[in-house]
Amino acid sequence: MLDGTERTPTWQNCHFAPIFIRRKAEEQEKSYYFVGSAVALDDVHASVNPGEDGSESKVVISTLKLGKPVDPELYRHLTGKSAL
Repeated sequence: MLDGTERTPTWQNCHFAPIFIRRKAEEQEKSYYFVGSAVALDDVHASVNPGEDGSESKVVISTLKLGKPVDPELYRHLTGKSAL
């Protein structure tokens, strides 16, 4: 995904990055919700998440820009808050 085009307008023409998120309250069900596609990435960096068993998982953290705002009802369902 990081091929030098992540900060150009053509990034979205070269990449398809669908974004799915999971509600913490539905963690046991493993349900995910599609919130849109990323049109840009920023502040990409590697990190490590500690596991409950003491293990570590390598992850990549970034700020994503969605092509469209999340539907207000879906946002409320996912966060329990009204959309801004």
